[in-house]
Amino acid sequence: MRKQDAFTLVELLVVIAVIAILMGILVSSLGKAREQAKKTVCSAHMKGLGVSLRMYVDDNDGKTHNSPNVGLWDNAYEGPSVVKPYGPNDKNAYWGIAYHPYSQNKKIFRCPSTKRVDDWPEWGWGIAYQEYFRYCSYGINSYITWNTKKWRSRKIDQDFTRPDEVIAFQDHIEQKLDDNGDMFYIADGDTINLTQWRNGGTLGDFPEAVQECFRHGVSNTCWLDGHVSGIEETTGENVPASWYTGVHSAP
Repeated sequence: MRKQDAFTLVELLVVIAVIAILMGILVSSLGKAREQAKKTVCSAHMKGLGVSLRMYVDDNDGKTHNSPNVGLWDNAYEGPSVVKPYGPNDKNAYWGIAYHPYSQNKKIFRCPSTKRVDDWPEWGWGIAYQEYFRYCSYGINSYITWNTKKWRSRKIDQDFTRPDEVIAFQDHIEQKLDDNGDMFYIADGDTINLTQWRNGGTLGDFPEAVQECFRHGVSNTCWLDGHVSGIEETTGENVPASWYTGVHSAP
């Protein structure tokens, strides 16, 4: 009588090990594919926002909006019986509110890879308020807005002669980049960029801050001419201030 064939224990263990390895490779590949898809969606959102900003500028005598610097879309954080949306000039408003009429889609103001944005812990808010900042993944470059009386007459097409080399907005932990240690270039007197956010910076314990700026391994960035590209994670040595200010040194 023929003996029935069967797997030995060693053979079973080998098969299990091979399956585990293949599953590990598959899960890793799926994770990378998922993240690449999120990066692509983020880039598409930015392109749409770049068009919205351009349309706003065309309708407003060549000027951008004087963007507030908080990041809220409405007063829901106060727990009112009726939630009221903020207008673009409200002191608590997100800069995107001014451009929302042109985009018609609030969702494009959020990057799908966002884990946390600046929730104003110095105001006593913190992570419990994250839900109210859901649609504010991108930080606008304050140099393209007229955030001082001196710049109130600033017109984008006249004052920025190299729009393809000036940042409009980008992936960031912060909603408005006002050049106090929150930009990617190294500011005067510093030895590294993003000093406001590194190692907790001036705002205390906020270890995920820099990671949020480069949430795709790069920072998706929309330039003033509307094109989108990624800036690789950097400590600032390779980032010129002119990418924000638009001011170039004389040759």
